[in-house]
Amino acid sequence: MSLLLFSFSHSADTFYLTVKVSVLGSGSSGNCTYIATEKTCVLVDLGFGPRSLKRRLDQADLQNQRIDAVLLTHGHSDHVSGVPALLARRQVPIFMNEGTREEVPGLQNIDCWENFRSNSSFSVGDLQIEAFSVSHDAAEPVGFRFTAHGICGALVTDLGEFTPAVVENLSGCDWFIVESNHDEQMLKIGPYPWSIKQRVLSRLGHLSNQELSTFLSHSFDRQASHIFLAHLSRRNNDPKIALDHASRALFQDLPLYAKCCNLHLTHQSKPSIVLDL
Repeated sequence: MSLLLFSFSHSADTFYLTVKVSVLGSGSSGNCTYIATEKTCVLVDLGFGPRSLKRRLDQADLQNQRIDAVLLTHGHSDHVSGVPALLARRQVPIFMNEGTREEVPGLQNIDCWENFRSNSSFSVGDLQIEAFSVSHDAAEPVGFRFTAHGICGALVTDLGEFTPAVVENLSGCDWFIVESNHDEQMLKIGPYPWSIKQRVLSRLGHLSNQELSTFLSHSFDRQASHIFLAHLSRRNNDPKIALDHASRALFQDLPLYAKCCNLHLTHQSKPSIVLDL
C-alpha cells in the first residue's frame, strides 16, 4: 500500500491522505467504479440496482460509505440503468452533461442533478475532475480524469479509438482504467451479426486488445503504477488473452517497468481489487 504523507509545521501531528479505487463492475451487464478520498466518495456510472451495488460494496469491504455523487460518462443503459432506483432510496447528486441527459428519458425527470460541460473541469468535495470527450456511439460520451492530494488517475471505457485528448488525459496518471473490450479475431469469427461486429470495430465502438497494446507500446508515458483492463467482452475476449496482450506491450522492451506497474482485471459480476493509494 502506498500512502501520500502530509506534514504540517505548526503541528506535531502527521496526516495521511489516501485515494481508494475499485471497479465494482465492468461490462455489458453493468458498469460502476468507486473512487474515494477520506472526505469524498463518488461512483462513476451505475448500471445495476441497489441490491447489486450493496453486494459489490460489501464484497470490496467498502460498505457503509457515504456516496457524495454519481458521475455519468454517457447514456447507454449498462451505465445508467441503476440511477432511478438509487434516487428512490437516497438523494445523491447526479453529474451529467446535457447530451447524456437528453439521450435518456429516465434522466430528464431527475431534480437532483448537476450539469458539467464536456472538456471542462469541476469538483466534488476534494476531488478535482476533468471531463474529456471520447469517441463512442452515444450522444455526448466522456472520460474522466481525477486529481486529489497529488494523486492523479483517469477512467476511459466505451471508446473506439485513442484520440489525442484521450492520450493526453492518460498521461501523468498514477492509475487509470482503460477499455480492453475484445480480441479482434474472436469477434470476427464469433456469433454476433455482421452489423454489430462493424459497430464494435468502428471508431465509435469499443477498443480491442490489439488497439490497447498499440497505445501501451507507442503512446503511453509509463507513469502509471496501476492499470485496470475494463469492459472485457464475455463472448469476444478472454481475460488471459487481454492480460497477455497488455503485458507484452508494457514489459517486452522495458522489463524493469514490470517491477513498478501492476495490471488488474475487472469483472462483470464482482468488484476488482481495491487500490489504496
